[in-house]
Amino acid sequence: MTDTQHDIYNSELQAMPIWCSIAEDKLAQWQAGKAEGFSTGFPTLDKYFRLVDGEMVTIAGRPSMGKTILGMQIMELIARGLKNTGDPGCVAIYSAEMTGWSLVHRMAGALAGVEVHKLRMGQGMPKDFAKLSAAVQGLRTLPIQIDDGSAPTTQRMLDQMMILNENIPVRAMLFDFLELGGDRASSEEQRISSIAVALKDIAKAIGIPVIALSQINRSVENRANKMPTLADLRYSGQIEQISDVVCFIMRPEYYVERGMAVDLANAQDGKGIAYISIAKNRHGPPANVRMHFNAKLGIFGELERVHLNEEGVA
Repeated sequence: MTDTQHDIYNSELQAMPIWCSIAEDKLAQWQAGKAEGFSTGFPTLDKYFRLVDGEMVTIAGRPSMGKTILGMQIMELIARGLKNTGDPGCVAIYSAEMTGWSLVHRMAGALAGVEVHKLRMGQGMPKDFAKLSAAVQGLRTLPIQIDDGSAPTTQRMLDQMMILNENIPVRAMLFDFLELGGDRASSEEQRISSIAVALKDIAKAIGIPVIALSQINRSVENRANKMPTLADLRYSGQIEQISDVVCFIMRPEYYVERGMAVDLANAQDGKGIAYISIAKNRHGPPANVRMHFNAKLGIFGELERVHLNEEGVA
């Protein structure tokens, strides 16, 4: 982002010639074949949306659907892109739910193809520990900043990133997850609403894409069709209104393993498949896509790139 663009994100009224100049610059970039924003790292998702400066993407779902995994994969891929292109920037991750070292273990386990759970139980083979250790070493050079403090306020996030931005440009942000923000209000609905608004304000103030992870209402589990809708967002009005993109994750495998009724696109979707529903897309169409999900390793992938066996494992 140029200094002029950054100033405009922080400004109020601007004359039409200024906005038209920015619009023309973007048109020229698109015409030259340069897509706007960062790639999600997944071609299936990039067909419908990308991570654009000043915009907010909400990824929502019930617990254990893979929200943190998908969000972290996207952040890791952006960080790798920054490193590979020599960009001096970084990505900022606020994890109110998990510790920073746990996030590192998750990323390393996915990269190494190792089940971290077994290692935590002391059941891993020496080669598995060696693989995980090597993967951790490989993550050291990625431009990722993590704050794992409990209940961070959005003001603290903004203040930290403003300070960081003076030396290391922040290119993208992830907050896991929205309901655990430390902002206070007279009611829970107002609190969640104020956090959502503040996260969008951060995106516009710094001029970066912000990904917010969010829980959804438990009521979805009482339906056979367990794909969430916008109405399932907790205090959905403000989150839905503020977000530029709202994605829901639903893994039929989670419900099948627990003997719960769940509608499937086809019989084989009960293993190794994640449904991603793009329920709101400010700049594009809504969509329902299928992706591969390896529950043991905790990693998403492109479905057409893997061959699943009868157990739903690549």
